[in-house]
Amino acid sequence: MTNSETTARYESWPESEAGSVALAQCNTLLRGLFAGWPRRSRTMLVMGAGSGDFIERLWEAGFDITGQENDSEFLAKAKARMGSRAEFVLSAPDHLPFDDCAFDYAVIVAAYEFWDNPELVLEEINRVACSGVILIFPNAWSLFGIECRLREKNPLCASARPLLQSPRTIWQMSRRVFGKKRAAWASVLPATTYTWKRRPFFHFLNSLQCPLPLGAFAGLRIDFGPVYAGTPLLLKASDPVASAE
Repeated sequence: MTNSETTARYESWPESEAGSVALAQCNTLLRGLFAGWPRRSRTMLVMGAGSGDFIERLWEAGFDITGQENDSEFLAKAKARMGSRAEFVLSAPDHLPFDDCAFDYAVIVAAYEFWDNPELVLEEINRVACSGVILIFPNAWSLFGIECRLREKNPLCASARPLLQSPRTIWQMSRRVFGKKRAAWASVLPATTYTWKRRPFFHFLNSLQCPLPLGAFAGLRIDFGPVYAGTPLLLKASDPVASAE
């Protein structure tokens, strides 16, 4: 399977109940990871804009967003979705057209897996982001990862299997690139895809955020400075809007 075919399959996840549940929980994971970051007038670079779903959620949270994409088709989708609410750039991920410390933060959601040289890309992100980075990826250590190794015909596994990442590899690489900065792990979707359904108990189970990289999607936040100690009012709302904080 080519990289573009894998990307297209990955992007088709919202078409199924299990895939849409997984992506919703991935958004929950993302919100939990940036909860301690101030957002008003803060700039954020989103690597791998994709279809724009995660960019829209981050914009709603109050960040000033710039999306990077190296695929013109996906970039067009993200632009159509966001309009003037975000800026976009078509560029190689390992050669970003930005000055040093051009952004407060950078976020990578399910994009790391598609990079030919991830460490070189992280070095570029370290150059352009000056306050923190969040990296979210499909987790090879999870029950979902085990399921993907055993159930080849599962359509979600068919698209995610080649993209599963080891948290240990991510951690070692982040240490080499970012140094010994303050870091925090979290993950969601601890159970198999059988539970990825819109039922109250399953929703409760899969939305629990574990402080260890054990769920199907794991996230690593690296802070380059002190973390804001308060809880923004925005994150207490069930449907955040851009004007709240």
